[in-house]
Amino acid sequence: MRKVTTEEKLIRIHDAVVQLMERREATDISMYDVAKECGMATSTVYHHYPNIENLFHNLLDDVFIDFDSLLGKCIDAEHVNHWTDINRMIETAYVNYYNNHPIAKKLILGRHTFTELGHADTENDLILGKEVETIYRQFFDVPQLPQSINVFAISLQVADKIYSLSYRQHGCITPELANEAIRLTESYLKLYIPHICQKTEPSRMHTH
Repeated sequence: MRKVTTEEKLIRIHDAVVQLMERREATDISMYDVAKECGMATSTVYHHYPNIENLFHNLLDDVFIDFDSLLGKCIDAEHVNHWTDINRMIETAYVNYYNNHPIAKKLILGRHTFTELGHADTENDLILGKEVETIYRQFFDVPQLPQSINVFAISLQVADKIYSLSYRQHGCITPELANEAIRLTESYLKLYIPHICQKTEPSRMHTH
């Protein structure tokens, strides 16, 4: 009988958490529940993860990789006519992702007591904010922004607050509240980016 590899065990554990997340909130999932769902001994799950928060953090790292990948795919260059188009494309991509991925939806938007996950999300938004700024500058001559704050990271956090409100009220991000997030982030970014913003010269544009 072939021995199950560590990688296969981790995949089974991760898949089990996804299945559980579709039925429960994060705070209602224990290491015992995960072990039962994937048909392993609880000690085996503990062998790979010291506690449930560590397991969730590991899964959240995969979400962060997806978030980074989304930024590189969601911009339709042919339809970027105004800088607000970029904001709309990014937020629309994230809404679609959240609504189709219970891990992201429940660990980032849901209520739980895992403070480490909140810190990790904030840190990741700071990284994504820099990448978002790079995208904007590929298309438009964005003026110099304050060095003391990460404007685009704040915009991402603001949108998440609206998405969180929608999730807690409706169990998903509704089209109405998704639109409110776009309106709110757009209004915030207008404090730093003029409505009329010159497009970048083609020779200066580069791919993300």
